[in-house]
Amino acid sequence: MIGWFIRWFDKLAAVSSARVEEYGARYVAFGIFSTVNYLIPMYMWSEWHANDTSVYTVRIVAIILSFMLIVSDSWYDSLKKYRPLFWHFTVMFCLPFLVTFMSLFDGFTPYWIVNINIAILFGIILLDFKSFFVIYILGVTLGIFVSYLLGHPISTELPKYLMYPYFYMMVFVLVILIIFARDLSRKYDLQMKAMRMLAASLTHEVRTPLSTISLILQGLDFSDLPEEKKKKQLAKREMALNEVDGIFNIIDITLTKLAFNGNRHVNQEEVSAEECVRQAIAEYPFFQNDKDLVHVKIVKDFNFVASKNLFSHVLFNLIQNALYQIQSERKGEIYVTVDKSKRRAFISIKDTASGIKPENINEIFKPFVTSKNEGTGVGLYFCKTALHSMKADIHCRSVQGKYAEFIIVFDEAW
Repeated sequence: MIGWFIRWFDKLAAVSSARVEEYGARYVAFGIFSTVNYLIPMYMWSEWHANDTSVYTVRIVAIILSFMLIVSDSWYDSLKKYRPLFWHFTVMFCLPFLVTFMSLFDGFTPYWIVNINIAILFGIILLDFKSFFVIYILGVTLGIFVSYLLGHPISTELPKYLMYPYFYMMVFVLVILIIFARDLSRKYDLQMKAMRMLAASLTHEVRTPLSTISLILQGLDFSDLPEEKKKKQLAKREMALNEVDGIFNIIDITLTKLAFNGNRHVNQEEVSAEECVRQAIAEYPFFQNDKDLVHVKIVKDFNFVASKNLFSHVLFNLIQNALYQIQSERKGEIYVTVDKSKRRAFISIKDTASGIKPENINEIFKPFVTSKNEGTGVGLYFCKTALHSMKADIHCRSVQGKYAEFIIVFDEAW
């Protein structure tokens, strides 16, 4: 029974995480707003609800949940995979649940009618279309159910002079929801489709001349040259072919990032963390002496189930990002660590270049968010989505000006 509940809870967390990855979550901003919103007016509650502890309890729980969002960046890595689910639960509790509970308790006064509409508009701003409907239906239902269980005298009568204004406000809010939320969803889908079409087109245009260059290089005949000059020319040809192969690898990495769909089935097998790391580093198309910047430390190897090819592309992307930062700052090295303890199994990729600004930490895994001038903004989004398909997750911790560390944590490892 416990095992079934954990599996169900993890699936729910994965769904919640997928919604947050696409549309974002304002953890800290909402946490601060909600904490202040429910904490400051305490004197009003003591005057209006002096004899009812349930009202205090509901509001104090809202404050605690909101405060937990404020400090969510400092959660343990093993708990961060549940942060999107906690975010959705907190929004549900603080907006539809609490407003429904208080409206039924106090009656549909003008004060609570305004709060209902504010809660709906707030939900439109914070959530995507599907999440909004699920969370608000669940929150309203729980608000009614809890009020009934506590035996509150539920007052649902709406004054006649408020019926038409209230009806107008509800319709107005729903129209905003339908128009703008659907528009945002379409915009995201069109962006992804355009990126994939552009990538496919550019790939065709680049692959053709590169293939021709590769064939020409391979067909060069140096047999008539003196032995010493022949060796030099062969070495130059080998270097040029390696450069061409490197470009082909970069094209494959980019296409994999753009084409991958988190819902797509991928063939998985048992793999070794150490083997995956060493193979990815061996196959990555490093330029010049970049490979010397990478240092691997295997504290304790472990096995996990994954698509080996897909996982290699995740590591490629993280190495590529680290090298970009090092080249931009002209300093830093890359440290890759594999370790397993009783609490967690993880692979860490850390670069000591510039780090990431604190305000950007929660944004970097969203699609189309990038700090690179020529970046697409799908790399880290691809990493997170791909890892979720392999029952793993990725988190980032950073100190600006010192380092950025990406930690891949595995749900199941041995």
